[in-house]
Amino acid sequence: MMTLHNKFVADVTLSQTTSGLAGEYIAAASVLARGWRVALAQQDAVDLVAWHPDTGQMMRVQVKACQASRQGTGHKHRVHFQTGLGGKKRLPTIADYDIMAMVSTEQRVVWYLPVTSINTKKFTKHTTFFEAPDLESDSWARAVEIINETNSKSQTVHHNKRRRGHGSDRKLLPSNW
Repeated sequence: MMTLHNKFVADVTLSQTTSGLAGEYIAAASVLARGWRVALAQQDAVDLVAWHPDTGQMMRVQVKACQASRQGTGHKHRVHFQTGLGGKKRLPTIADYDIMAMVSTEQRVVWYLPVTSINTKKFTKHTTFFEAPDLESDSWARAVEIINETNSKSQTVHHNKRRRGHGSDRKLLPSNW
């Protein structure tokens, strides 16, 4: 239960499955609060699909949730997020999803990170990191901005290669291209 002395919202230690599901709903509510629409995807690599109602832009979101109270002695004020994928824990790429949502379930706060900025297989954050008042809005806006820049650069490179006739596209381009 939340009190003046306890900044955590959850009043029980949740199972990993329940914590993960709660994290998905917390992240979905946060995306909605950013003015986007959202649907639960229930897939292995993508938990949420978010889209902007005015532009139709879509973002695939992978949610990772953690509870500080589940951590062992000496780590009760830290949350750990595994970002690696698969058995050998490879780093995710833009082919997997666009944005990772890291949720401190007890605090009900989300930190968003574009997949292109994930360079480690594990993030550890002190719970005070999630107390920043604009963490959700600022990290969502920045993640969307970075993914848009990445997609724009990728489309430009692909377009330029087609115009120059690189690879197998060479035979498909009209002679006056």
